[in-house]
Amino acid sequence: MSSDSEVEMDIKPVVEEEIFVKPAKKKRQLTDKQKEALANGRAKAKAKRDAIKAKEAEQVAMKKLKKEQKDIEKAAAVEARNKQGKKEKLSQQELAREKVRKMEYDRKYKKYNDKKTEILGKCESVAQFDTINRILSNVSEEDIMDGDKLKHKLHSYIEHTKKYYKNKLGN
Repeated sequence: MSSDSEVEMDIKPVVEEEIFVKPAKKKRQLTDKQKEALANGRAKAKAKRDAIKAKEAEQVAMKKLKKEQKDIEKAAAVEARNKQGKKEKLSQQELAREKVRKMEYDRKYKKYNDKKTEILGKCESVAQFDTINRILSNVSEEDIMDGDKLKHKLHSYIEHTKKYYKNKLGN
């Protein structure tokens, strides 16, 4: 093999093969019975999906309703606690108010009794003592608690007594 030698090859002309075109298959046609069965199957599947959706919607609605009921119950419980707290506060305030009212009543009643005792101690006779005691015993607790009423009532008694003794001594 010499370097000058040529290598011979057989070159064959390329024969283009014909491209085989397969005919497209016809779309499969369902029979009427198959179409009816398919429609029934789809309807059943849709009914199942709808039933599941309805059930889920009902469950969601029930959960929402239960949550609302719990919220209402919690609000009612909070309101009840607040009312109880307010009642306790009012009760404490009422007790304090009643205590102050009692102290004020005692103070005014003691002041009235001290004045009554002082006036009765200045009497010069038993008759005068009895008369003034009878007049002062007509003073009610309501009059004692209202200072203006007490002054007005005592003033009217004093004026009446003055007129009585003036007429008695004058005759």
